[in-house]
Amino acid sequence: MDDEMVYYYDSYSILIINNQSKITRLYTPFSVLCIEAVDDLKFGCTFLVDEIFPDEDEMLLYKIYGNLYPYNYFSIIQH
Repeated sequence: MDDEMVYYYDSYSILIINNQSKITRLYTPFSVLCIEAVDDLKFGCTFLVDEIFPDEDEMLLYKIYGNLYPYNYFSIIQH
């Protein structure tokens, strides 16, 4: 999903507004596309987000395969 903005999240859901001003709540697990390789996660692969966390600076972290990754390495895939 291009240019999504996060307005609210908890551990198991995220409220986003896309560039057409459509509001959507996604519940975990949801799919993301890796847009920048990080650790063992390869560019262009899709992954499931199991949980959502804030870090100490309130940046979103996605829990994928038991590890935490910054949200900005991924783009949300909506079906």
